Parts: sequence; structure tokens; C-alpha cells
Amino acid sequence: MGDPELARFERTHHVAFFDAMAAELPEDYASQEVNHLTLAYFAVGGLSLLRELERVNKDEIAKWVLSFQVHPEANDDVGNGQFFGFCGSRSTQFPLDNVKDPCFNGSHLASTYSALAILKIVGYDLASFDSKALLSSIRKLQQPDGSFMPIHIGAETDLRFVYCAAAICSMLDDWTGMDKLKAQEYIRNCQSYDGGFGMVPGSESHVIHH
Repeated sequence: MGDPELARFERTHHVAFFDAMAAELPEDYASQEVNHLTLAYFAVGGLSLLRELERVNKDEIAKWVLSFQVHPEANDDVGNGQFFGFCGSRSTQFPLDNVKDPCFNGSHLASTYSALAILKIVGYDLASFDSKALLSSIRKLQQPDGSFMPIHIGAETDLRFVYCAAAICSMLDDWTGMDKLKAQEYIRNCQSYDGGFGMVPGSESHVIHH
């Protein structure tokens, strides 16, 4: 039957780990600086699941998360092809020498999902969130086959980013950010012969569909 001591959930240790992660990245995670928002999502989400969210300053977290949002400099910028979401960290808010983009904007679909999820967890009123530029620009990331690029300068497309886009629209309660029919078609095309879904059409399935 196994050792019951090994099966015991070490709640105190988990709380201490997430609490530390929410305050400062451990050395082993320091190299993941570009994923600060994603790491923060796991830390804050973990504390929330363990009913220990009072350990963090929710207002300060919301303020910190909002500081990563990219805003258009002018109304005309919304239609210039950029994605006005959230950057993953401080370093991705500034231009890189190897990125040939005159309108540098490092906002990323996964980081935007993490940002909105954190805001929702800490009780920030997303109804007061200015989502117009975000939703109108996220739709430009959707490809003709229904998939999504994670960033406007181009990258891989797969089901991860379709999920991020759908979750963002759901959290904001506004589905103008995506063509749902095209997204549904892409998801169906990712279904394999065994009923599961691969990351892209034609790839092996990872989760069995029931």
C-alpha cells in the first residue's frame, strides 16, 4: 500500500516555497527572468489554492503586474500590427540588438494570460481594465488556419496559444479578440486518430478526448 508518510501532503513546505517564490526568485530560477509573470502566476496561484493569499500584498502585486502592460502611444498605433498585451519581465520591455523591430514591443500572449490570471486571483476588477487595444490587437495574432502566434514579430503557432487567447477573452468577458469559428476549426484539426489532441495538426496526441 506504500508508506503513508510518503503520501502525506507537505502543505507547510508548499506554502513556504510559494511564499518565497512570490517575494524573490530562487537561484535556480534566476535565469528565467524573461518569464517573471509566468513564474509569479504559479506562485500566486499556488498560494491561492492553499488558501494562503493573505501572505502577499494583493494591491502591490496588481500594481506590479499592470506595470508590464504595453500601451499604444497613439490611437493609430492599434492598427499597425503590434500586439498590446503584457511583457514577461523588465528585460523584455526594452529593445534587443538582435531584434529588427523599429516599434519594439515584447508583449507576449502567454505573459498576457499569466498577467490577467494573476489580476483575477488577487481580486483586481477586470471590468475596469482598459482592454480595447489588447483585444483588437490580439485578433491580429490569429492566423488564417485559426491558430495564434504568441508575439507580433512571429513565432511558432500551436494549441498553447489558442488556449491563451481563449482564456484571455474569457477572463475579459469579451470574445472580439478572436474568430471563434476559425479557432474551433484549428482545434478540431489538431485531433488525432486516437481521439486525443496534438500541439499542431498531424502531431501525436497528448491528451485523450472523452
